[in-house]
Amino acid sequence: MQQLYDLFLKTGLRPFAFMTDTLHLEQKVTRSDLSALLILLIRGDLTMSELAAEMGAPLSSMTSIAKRLERKGFIARATSAQDQRVKLVTLTQEGMQLAKESEHIMLIMLGRLEAAFTQEELEQFTTLMLKAAKVFQGEGPVRLPETKITAVKIKIEE
Repeated sequence: MQQLYDLFLKTGLRPFAFMTDTLHLEQKVTRSDLSALLILLIRGDLTMSELAAEMGAPLSSMTSIAKRLERKGFIARATSAQDQRVKLVTLTQEGMQLAKESEHIMLIMLGRLEAAFTQEELEQFTTLMLKAAKVFQGEGPVRLPETKITAVKIKIEE
């Protein structure tokens, strides 16, 4: 189950896109915002570059997400003490609450998967999801589906 949890966080797959349980949260923030908050909850404070990498998003997109979350009071960005060019992203108390609520919803969803599948099916599902994620990220093999053209006789009545 931990593999699926990490898969959703590390591959840029948005776990909240599959769930309707987050609709009330999406009145406050976007699905990408929820994913960013959840990553910060799990991984702790991150630099903007690290957060962008975890999200599987370009830094420019992450900057837009961070500005939006900061305006809403869910995160705080501060300059790193070691390097003035680096911005460190931290959850605020309100951001922590929202992240924990979204994590709870995600764990419920993963629990539903676990209940619906046998252990063997869950392992197959996880393997296939990892493979699909690699393909979507351009890391996996690309094969065009083979198409066979077969002649079909059509009887035309006069």
